[in-house]
Amino acid sequence: MDSPPHNAGDDIDTDSHDGDNAGYDDGNTGYDDGNTGYDDDGTSVGTSPRTTDYEDPIGDLLPYASVDSNWWYWIAAPIALFVLSLVGGILFFVAFLFDILLTGGILSVTTGILFAGIASLIGLVLSVMFPVAVYVDARALCEAPESSWSPDPVLYGLVALAGVVVTAFTVSIPFGIYYLYRRHVAVGTP
Repeated sequence: MDSPPHNAGDDIDTDSHDGDNAGYDDGNTGYDDGNTGYDDDGTSVGTSPRTTDYEDPIGDLLPYASVDSNWWYWIAAPIALFVLSLVGGILFFVAFLFDILLTGGILSVTTGILFAGIASLIGLVLSVMFPVAVYVDARALCEAPESSWSPDPVLYGLVALAGVVVTAFTVSIPFGIYYLYRRHVAVGTP
């Protein structure tokens, strides 16, 4: 016997709250605790948008952004840091060769320590902000109706976090380039 078609929201039992599965929706929304952010007619209330494409484990701990926000700058920052560090390293090596011949290397050592310290501090800030920015920006793309790409914020945030923690930005550079390319194709920026 065929059952009639139904919407994902039709599975929520709002009248009876007895039993262990009261309010459970077997769709993609997970457990309905009554605080969904929607009125009875389905219109959004409050300040935080919700979708049914993924469960948001972070909730309101991180800000909600729009597609037009500048969170993608933090995703591009490790790529820029990598390029600048590579250029700086090459320039340091060339300067070191000249410095050894002229002053015995004292200027290059001081400059190298200063350059490494500044790059390390910037890298520390980026190691915190990169996964946060990926999550916030992916959530904005996922919730934007004008975006043709809907990345899973949790998955992309975890990949960004693993890229920072496990591989010390080795994965973050190709991941950031891929993410920014897909973002550009979907919404036109960067």
